[in-house]
Amino acid sequence: MTKKTIIFQGMCYSGKSTLGKITAGILGVPFLDSRDLFFKVHGVSEIEYLKNYGREVFKDAEKRSLHYDFNGVFSCGGSAIYYPDEMKELNKKYTIVWLDVDFDLIVKRKEAEGWERPIVYPDGINTFKELYEQRRNLYKQLDAVVVKVIENEDIKVTSQKIIRALINNK
Repeated sequence: MTKKTIIFQGMCYSGKSTLGKITAGILGVPFLDSRDLFFKVHGVSEIEYLKNYGREVFKDAEKRSLHYDFNGVFSCGGSAIYYPDEMKELNKKYTIVWLDVDFDLIVKRKEAEGWERPIVYPDGINTFKELYEQRRNLYKQLDAVVVKVIENEDIKVTSQKIIRALINNK
């Protein structure tokens, strides 16, 4: 299995934080969520930062946070895929696990969560479905370990799929 840092990537509501924590626990390594890192660096939540400083300043802050070195499992913000230079560097240095989740399941999770996330829509993208499709096409371009997340699959089963995929990725 890889000895590099593992970065979980995927659409918001794909389970990056939940499955990242479980994977870190199984591997006995630290876990860090991009939301926690953002708060630690900027002193406010992503949503507050976005409201206070606007879209462009937020995107710059989010992009800079991808330069933080970390050993363990890191849950990356789904929009990190829009920073090609940073993603190329992360892809070169670390193992990326892409959690591939169908749109309908993403929507169910989004509706069930009931709180606002700082989702920044790129120019020309007007709906959540368009955002999903655009990001999915970008995620496919990563040199990533792909794990299909299935509705109603026990989280332990999904976690074991991730571990097996990492072992097979040597």
